[in-house]
Amino acid sequence: MSTVDPPEVGGPMPVVVRWDHLAGERWPELADLTADGLVLLVLPHETTVAPLALLAAGVRAVLRDGDGTDELDLARSAVLTGGSYLSRSVAASVGGRPDGDGRGDPASLGPREVETLRCIAQGLTHRQAAHRLGVTEQTINTYAKRLRRKLGAANKAELTLRAVELGHLSV
Repeated sequence: MSTVDPPEVGGPMPVVVRWDHLAGERWPELADLTADGLVLLVLPHETTVAPLALLAAGVRAVLRDGDGTDELDLARSAVLTGGSYLSRSVAASVGGRPDGDGRGDPASLGPREVETLRCIAQGLTHRQAAHRLGVTEQTINTYAKRLRRKLGAANKAELTLRAVELGHLSV
């Protein structure tokens, strides 16, 4: 059913689970696993389950078959420091708005805000997002604060869900 990585000395034990190895009712089984620990979920290529629904269900990281060890290392790091993570291949399905420029919409986002939002949806820390976007961590802090205000979100999980509801991200 699942593969358990060896525990780190003195730290929590992340559980790596393959979506296609969950037997029977996948969602209830997943809920049981996430209630007991840190779950990193691996999706087969043909799976169309929504990554944000998995995060909302308590999965801490979502990767896809074929993601390299660098993605796994980033996922483990994010999870062990209290964050969540979507690999690049999974996050590619969480894209920007395909329609229009959003002018006149009070929640319209600028291009850098959308890039920051994507990084947040992937579970990157502000430092990791700053490195990826080539800006300072303070700039990411400012964008994140502005995003929470514009989208009426209290935290990163609400921010991500609100962005999907408004069409700034798709699943």
